[in-house]
Amino acid sequence: MPPKKGGGGGAPAKVKDDKTFGMKNKKGGKAQQQIKIIQAQEKTAGKNKEQLAKEKKREDEKRLKAEAEKQRLNDPSFSIVQPRVPFGVDPKTITCAFWAAGKCDKGSKCKFAHAKDAGRKVEKKDLYTDMRDGTGEGEGEDDKKNDTMDKWDRAKLDSVILSKHGNPKSTTDKVCKFFLAAVEDGKYGWFWICPSGDKCMYRHALPPGFVLKSQKKEMEAAEKANEISLEEFLETARHQLGSNLTPVTKESFAKWKKDRMDKKQAEADLIENKKKQQAQANKMIGLSGREVFTLNPEFFEGDEEAAAGDEFDMATYFKNWEQARDEENQTNGHAHDDEENGEG
Repeated sequence: MPPKKGGGGGAPAKVKDDKTFGMKNKKGGKAQQQIKIIQAQEKTAGKNKEQLAKEKKREDEKRLKAEAEKQRLNDPSFSIVQPRVPFGVDPKTITCAFWAAGKCDKGSKCKFAHAKDAGRKVEKKDLYTDMRDGTGEGEGEDDKKNDTMDKWDRAKLDSVILSKHGNPKSTTDKVCKFFLAAVEDGKYGWFWICPSGDKCMYRHALPPGFVLKSQKKEMEAAEKANEISLEEFLETARHQLGSNLTPVTKESFAKWKKDRMDKKQAEADLIENKKKQQAQANKMIGLSGREVFTLNPEFFEGDEEAAAGDEFDMATYFKNWEQARDEENQTNGHAHDDEENGEG
């Protein structure tokens, strides 16, 4: 039979005695103080001075870190929140909230701008030129930083536009929505980057004659400032009138209205009488409507022209009709003579 294995390779571990056993339930102050002393002695038992110094250093660092965290939570600057960066906007155009409160410790590594007028410092580009088309001749980055759009006049703007060539990357005349949003929000500048990158297939330039909303509002405000009210216009017109005028009263207005209505009625009666005379004349001589129109086409013009003309002249009417009839008979007679000569 094989030899039996030994029960254990070494001496069993000693069970640590709890010297505070039975003392933890005591409520007296002396008992609790004695417990702390015993626990401190147990921690330092079997350790040299170097180990004790390291443990003390770690405890001090932990305590200082906890105090700093507590102080940071109680600091009013802890409630500072960085502004939200819209999609496609450069964070350097937004002022750092912690820097404004004097609490930012990132320095140049901070992605936000450490300036109060960060948005205004962004240099503007030509809004009517796609910057992907190329840059102007002899114009470096420093020139762009110093040459801002607010210093340009219309001639300068036109020259910049003319210096650009056609955009080889755009396949459409549609304007990029990110570009329009940046322009309308005032975030567009020399260093603005489209979220779609250089692969954006839409135009990064405003169409000719495009007016921004802000400019449109300014124009409308200027127009409203130059407008005058109806009361002011009437007052100005009243002062331009002469002094020898007839005052308008209820009686004078009623008389003027009656005279005007009588005049209109007289004109309508005159036109109606002319039409009746024409109808009677047609019955007497047996003319058709076509013949009447041929001899006197002006009679069938509008009522206003008829009212403005002279009265109907019957003698002239019959004279024109007889002349037309004689010409027609003469033409028919020549045609009949030609036929007889041909037969002979």
